[in-house]
Amino acid sequence: MNAFRPEYRHRDYKAVLFDLDGVITPTALLHRKAWEELFTAYFSEHPGVSAYTSEDYYNLLDGRPRYEAVAAILASRGISLPRGSESDPAGTNSICALGNMKNDKFTQVLHRDGIDPYAGSLAYLQQVLGAGLNVAVVSSSRNARTVLKAAGLEEHFPLVIGGQEAAARGLAGKPAPDTFLAAAADLGWRPEECVVIEDATSGVVAARAGGFGVVGVAREDNAAALLEAGADFVVEDLSELVSEQAVKAWEEDPWSIARTGHRESSGAEDTVFSLGNGFLGSRAAQLGLGDQSGGTFINGLHEVWQIRHAESAFGLAETGQTMISAPDFRTLRVFINDEALEVGRTEMLRDDLRLDFLDGTLNAHTLWRTAEGHRIEVKSRSMISFTDRHMAVQDIHVRLLDAPAQVLIQSSVIGYRSTRTVASPEETDAGGPVDPRKSEEASANPLNPAGTFAEDARLGISYEVSGSGMSVAAMVEHQVAITGGAQADLSISRKAADERADEVISTRLGAGQGVRVSKFVVYHSSRRHPAQEMLLRSERVLKHLVPLGIDEHFRTQRRFLADYWERSDVQVDCDDPALQRKIRWNLFQLAQAAGRADGLGISAKGVSGNGYSGHYFWDTEIYVMPFLTYTNQQWARNTLRARVAMIPAATRRASIMNEAGLLFPWRTINGEEASAYYPAGTAQYHINADVVYSLNRYLSVMEDDEFLLAGGAEILVGTARMWASLGFWRGEPGDERFHIHGVTGPDEYTAVVNDNLYTNVMARFNLRRSAQLLTEMAQERPRDYALLADKYALEEEEILLWLKAAHCMHIPYSESVGIHPQDEHFLNREVWDLENTAADKRPLLLHYHPLVIYRFQVIKQADAVLALWLRSSDFTAEQKLADFNYYDPLTTGDSTLSATVQSILAAEVGYRDLALEYFEHALNVDLDNLHGNTADGVHVASTGGVWSALIYGFAGLRDDDDRLCFDPRLPEAWRSISFSLAWHGMRIAIRLDKTSITFTLDGAYSRPLWVRGEQVDLIPGESVVVELADQGPVREGRPSLDRVFEVQSEAGVDVPRKAW
Repeated sequence: MNAFRPEYRHRDYKAVLFDLDGVITPTALLHRKAWEELFTAYFSEHPGVSAYTSEDYYNLLDGRPRYEAVAAILASRGISLPRGSESDPAGTNSICALGNMKNDKFTQVLHRDGIDPYAGSLAYLQQVLGAGLNVAVVSSSRNARTVLKAAGLEEHFPLVIGGQEAAARGLAGKPAPDTFLAAAADLGWRPEECVVIEDATSGVVAARAGGFGVVGVAREDNAAALLEAGADFVVEDLSELVSEQAVKAWEEDPWSIARTGHRESSGAEDTVFSLGNGFLGSRAAQLGLGDQSGGTFINGLHEVWQIRHAESAFGLAETGQTMISAPDFRTLRVFINDEALEVGRTEMLRDDLRLDFLDGTLNAHTLWRTAEGHRIEVKSRSMISFTDRHMAVQDIHVRLLDAPAQVLIQSSVIGYRSTRTVASPEETDAGGPVDPRKSEEASANPLNPAGTFAEDARLGISYEVSGSGMSVAAMVEHQVAITGGAQADLSISRKAADERADEVISTRLGAGQGVRVSKFVVYHSSRRHPAQEMLLRSERVLKHLVPLGIDEHFRTQRRFLADYWERSDVQVDCDDPALQRKIRWNLFQLAQAAGRADGLGISAKGVSGNGYSGHYFWDTEIYVMPFLTYTNQQWARNTLRARVAMIPAATRRASIMNEAGLLFPWRTINGEEASAYYPAGTAQYHINADVVYSLNRYLSVMEDDEFLLAGGAEILVGTARMWASLGFWRGEPGDERFHIHGVTGPDEYTAVVNDNLYTNVMARFNLRRSAQLLTEMAQERPRDYALLADKYALEEEEILLWLKAAHCMHIPYSESVGIHPQDEHFLNREVWDLENTAADKRPLLLHYHPLVIYRFQVIKQADAVLALWLRSSDFTAEQKLADFNYYDPLTTGDSTLSATVQSILAAEVGYRDLALEYFEHALNVDLDNLHGNTADGVHVASTGGVWSALIYGFAGLRDDDDRLCFDPRLPEAWRSISFSLAWHGMRIAIRLDKTSITFTLDGAYSRPLWVRGEQVDLIPGESVVVELADQGPVREGRPSLDRVFEVQSEAGVDVPRKAW
């Protein structure tokens, strides 16, 4: 506990255990007076016995249980009395009688003089309560509750373990740690999660023995003794711990996000506080909502159906795919004397929710007042394990604060209920379209019951999916314990049926008692194996994991995330206290979406919801893979494995589309194309180049040549062949150009065009890089290359043709306008006047027919600008500025994929403030529900884009030529940014500030990198500082639509503008 800090945060400690006398209240004065009156009189009746002194109080009485204190002071005088019984009347004939006499005297003094809490202690208590921490009083005094009531603090301490409570529970007093350990257990926290505040050495010794953090309060000039006894540090008054810094440390914790008070009902909160590990995910589990279903997801668990086209055509996608909900484990219902604790019916006094990025847990704390007027505290912790990817756990602690009651807890795993995303009222108004970003509807009940399990303490349910043939099973087991003293009888019933599995726990508890229920749930699913096998697998896993105990799983989760954050964190030093928290929320979502996908894809919403039907898109390769490649390489490799698994389906798709090689699906779950709207789906052939771009970065960073043999080389061959087949040649010999027509770039407001800039630039890269890597493979691994060439009938002439196509690729450029047109005809279209388009007409795709939008120069998301980033070395600085100035005012940002790319390019060309504005928009896309659809799930690609905006935008990284090159653009409001990158089996720690950038290489051999064109040689174990003259060019304001028309006019083009 040496790491204890006065301004500890909620994530560091969960509870504060206060001693009473001398810490909260000056009861020591009353006790001292009562002891003094008692023993002054008593010793005066024993001639030859030393008179009572103040030293007796500090050395023999303070901090001890009453009867032990009496025995100690009598022994110091050589007086021997029988112990007697605690029921002895007050008197002098036994130790207990004397102790009871002292108690009477204390009560008389308390009632006569009254008592006020220390002002500093009261302020500190308010600070602790405001931070959301639990509190308890742990005192040797048998009058603890009486004192708290006299001081007006009874309501603040629902848990009090005083002398009477300790005796009733058979707990040894201080300096034994038993009472502190019992308080921590009653609150539901481990000792290392609690802080003890003590003023007596016996209390400090007890707390230290129990493994608690300890703060000593030295009101009697006893600081040295408290430190020697084991206090982490000592204060003279708790007011020393009250500070604005401490309050901010709680309110602005950069490692968690919290909601206190009113719950949001929009569904966005369920997304923001969701949990996941890439394989298994759940939306926020909150008490008081009745049965919860439709909010637990397994990556890849889906249903299929026949797509009905109004007018069909050859090659259109035929089979739709939609992620469906797995059996939902989140339901925990609490009944007090048969009254259900439910939102809207039961009075709520407290309702807090906290997602902890270090613990990987969702923590809920609610306080209810029943219709009978009694307070019930309910705390829960939920977790989806990163180390055991099939497991989810919930830990709930229900405590009666005021009165005894019958407590019933119903814990359920609920089978399928439709997870169709219902259109909003606005969408169902006359003429209002259904939002295509939401999930498609599966059949009414795609999960068919396939068997149940009920054996020992375990319950299981299983299903088979009607159309896809997948199987899924969930199995649950509980551990139950009574807290707060005497044990109580438990009644437990269990039942597994086709639709649900329920365990019902019932007990009669006294005031101050509680019941803790630990719930372990394991999921398995398969595309090949039957449901019964999934049940058996789930049972095996539960048998292994449950005996470890839930607390061990929480500790394991924290260790996993400590390693994750060491590799993945990005630290920004600035005056905005919320910024770091928001950055880490975004980075935490990447772990939750990708961490244990283990060869499955990463869907647009991860496992936080089924928006976009749970499909995998190009988002993964362009927006998520940069982060994974530089921070979590095994996750990156597993993500690429998902594309390798799609090769057979991609080969079939290319054939259907009359192309050679392979064509990856635009959107899919099972590898088959599922895009029913081909202009904004299948026509986005750039998906092939996106995959190769991602593959190349991974190979460059990791030097994982083995992955080429595990499918990477097949991707290189297949994608290059597709481009060679799709494109065509025009021009005279010696001046031939390679064109690609009939495609859609990233901008879905401009569809099925010729020579889309992004597509052509990326296809050129794909062709060239495939040829280079395969040529290197032929030279360095000739046997492996020979097998590949034989399998695919690959000849050298074909590779040379790829190189020629790349060299001759047509890259649109308008000499008159001075920019790269987004496509062949883009500059000839009418300009959409976004600046004068009503806000209630956004996003455009929900208010205008696609044909209307396609006629205009208007952009949904960065397209040409994205090419400027990804293939930075293909463009000059002047070209990037001209292109950005033209396209930025035309970009609606209707897609969440846009802001981070615009931020990166704005930073590079000098629009420093605009870059930060776009970055902050991306940062808050889900946290503030900026696009109105956070309820459908986390925008995973945007969270990956946040990392890219930090590293590629503000740190200025460029790696498109397989080198690390930096040209920093630190925002004016930031003092520094720090992060680390993996590179060739080593790790580089990087810190950028206003005047320099520092690199520290953790590796075995030197590596070069470049800063603003100058080579910098890194030496293992040493920090290399590169001085910076500035943070790049600075341009005020932002590109305007007026400038677009000026450029067109200067080129002699009369382009009208139009707005609705």
